[in-house]
Amino acid sequence: MNIPAERDDVFRTWATSLCTNDIDAYLSCFADDLRLEDIALESVVQDKAVLRGDVRAWFDAFHDEQLTLDGYLVGQDDEIGTKWTLSATVVGHFPRLTEHAVMGRRFTKHGLSVFTFAPDGRFRTEVSYWNLTTIIRQIT
Repeated sequence: MNIPAERDDVFRTWATSLCTNDIDAYLSCFADDLRLEDIALESVVQDKAVLRGDVRAWFDAFHDEQLTLDGYLVGQDDEIGTKWTLSATVVGHFPRLTEHAVMGRRFTKHGLSVFTFAPDGRFRTEVSYWNLTTIIRQIT
């Protein structure tokens, strides 16, 4: 499904920042009054400083990331979801995910993230769905 170009630009910046470990670019995609919920990790973040720390920990634990946006789903009230595929290599520790991981193992996960937008066009909320067990099976 096609989405407005300015929305697609934010999604592309988000995806590229994850692949290049660019924290500032990643954070630039989110409004100051953000709310991110990761269902698999049972995590909710509502503060950019906390988000910065979480993203730094992710980048320290995983390298060679590839994130592919597999399509968009448009919902009510300007919600846009994207199906995605992420692969990465484990190089460090990330809470609730790598406790028993073998360093150097690669994983691939499929997920869906649903976003709402702030008036300035950045993400206000993100709710992500993916299967934690799938990754643990691949990296242990």
